[in-house]
Amino acid sequence: MSTKESEYKDLFLIEAKDNIEQLNNLFVRLEKNHNDDRAINEIFRITHTLKGNSMGMGFDSISELSHLMEDVMLAIQQKKIELDQDLFQLIFRANDKLGALILALETGKRVSYLGIKTSLSLFLEKSAKTESTTVAEQKLPHDQASLDEVSVEAHEENEETDINLSDVIQIPLKKMDELMSEMGQIVIERDRLIALSQNKLLPSEELETLKRLTSDLQYSIMNVRMVKVGFLFNKFHRVVRDAANVEGKNVNLELKGTEVEIDRNILKIITDSLVHLIRNAVGHGIEKSEDRLKIGKQETGLITLNAQYSKDRVVISVSDDGHGMNVEKLREKIVKKELVSKDIANRLKESEVIQYIFHAGFSNAEQITTISGRGVGMDVVKRAVESVGGQVRVKTELSKGSTISMELPASLALKGTLMVALGEFEYAIGLSFSEAVVKVRKEDLTKLGHTLIADFKRAAITAVFLADLFDADRLDDLKQRGSLQKSFNTITKDQIFDMVVVNYGDRKTGIIVDRVIQQKEMIEKPLEKPLNNIKLISGTSIMGSGKVCPIIDIGFVIELIYDHLRQYEEVIG
Repeated sequence: MSTKESEYKDLFLIEAKDNIEQLNNLFVRLEKNHNDDRAINEIFRITHTLKGNSMGMGFDSISELSHLMEDVMLAIQQKKIELDQDLFQLIFRANDKLGALILALETGKRVSYLGIKTSLSLFLEKSAKTESTTVAEQKLPHDQASLDEVSVEAHEENEETDINLSDVIQIPLKKMDELMSEMGQIVIERDRLIALSQNKLLPSEELETLKRLTSDLQYSIMNVRMVKVGFLFNKFHRVVRDAANVEGKNVNLELKGTEVEIDRNILKIITDSLVHLIRNAVGHGIEKSEDRLKIGKQETGLITLNAQYSKDRVVISVSDDGHGMNVEKLREKIVKKELVSKDIANRLKESEVIQYIFHAGFSNAEQITTISGRGVGMDVVKRAVESVGGQVRVKTELSKGSTISMELPASLALKGTLMVALGEFEYAIGLSFSEAVVKVRKEDLTKLGHTLIADFKRAAITAVFLADLFDADRLDDLKQRGSLQKSFNTITKDQIFDMVVVNYGDRKTGIIVDRVIQQKEMIEKPLEKPLNNIKLISGTSIMGSGKVCPIIDIGFVIELIYDHLRQYEEVIG
């Protein structure tokens, strides 16, 4: 295949994949409203265009199948076929097969389409007999068809087509990642020069232009990686339709905030999580129509997929107007599964009980179905979100519904952090987890059982010296009695420390360090093997001085502390 042919093939694939996505959404729309003439006309237009494009490229299988789908839509336009569930099952099968044929152009996989082709042909033939005529007699050639019933494109099929050069350049994501990595190295080198100039007492203005230009370039590259969340959201109409079909429920999907932009890498990482949350909302959250009517709700359930900005982060949430989570039943279940003792469970706040839905193997479904109650999923969602420095939050109200929100960084390129000092070493704490920085002395801390307690805004929160976490040779050492009180036992009354109050999973904890240095944006690098086994560290960044700065994994730290508390049956707050 020549370079030019390869380029045309790539352009065809881009448009064809978009066509399949549009068809899925339009078929779902038409299934809900059989009289939606705009959807019918748009489906006809897309299938006609796809047929023409694939025919021009010599992709006969795609051309033949899209031609049959076009014939079906023409018969629907002309009111010669009645829409029913059997026809929709056939149409969705045909569209899935059409999508598989398109993907096969990339993978080389052999896809058989003769079965669905025969089914469509027989359906048209049967419909034609019902009308006491043949399909050939029913259907006029495209250039003779009425423009009121058929797309204008059909009439202009044989006319010369203008070819316009697209303003969009398709860049492989791998190349963008490489470019961002190189940009990171430039920023590190810039910071090194700035630090060097300060040590030699050179005027900092000499490097201001370099600092401004590199910052502008860095943000420009970050913006190229940003995509609108609607790019992913629009795919979920079919996911909801299929899940509702399996569960025998009536469910609508509402999309909000589709114009919000986020790093494409983040969107890719959370895609499977969103699929699980949507399917879980259908199978586990939304009630059946008869149950909804009994309690005065609309017959059709509603799932809302929403995105919005929150400071420098993006919050993507999945809400349903179903029956919500029964916290007391959850409390009973975590005791039954022996995750905590009954005494601790009774003292847990509602928000703490709900966090157990993210425990591996935990499920709140009463019955196992094909899409819910199998004890997998929510822990995977939590891990995926945390892998990009995000958090998952849950709000639920019995009989009203639930909302699961994923708070995500808008970009993976830069991470806002608080630089802290511990002895002669520097560490970073994610700014997204940080709520406040307060000064503390020994008298501000209290021993309670096997942990420390500090006062924050008139509420008791757990506190831990970062030094105690790093002094342990093994994580098991931190399970020993008094392991989180060692520094407290050795410090003097006149010593002053900085305490960074962090919030993770609605649990506030004070991380005590020698001092907070500054707020700084960093380019985080993941730990390579075998260092990736160091659980307290999520990644590293290189400073202008050339030193490596570890970034604290706040999620792991707080889980570690609360595991320690549960071990000794201590609950704070």
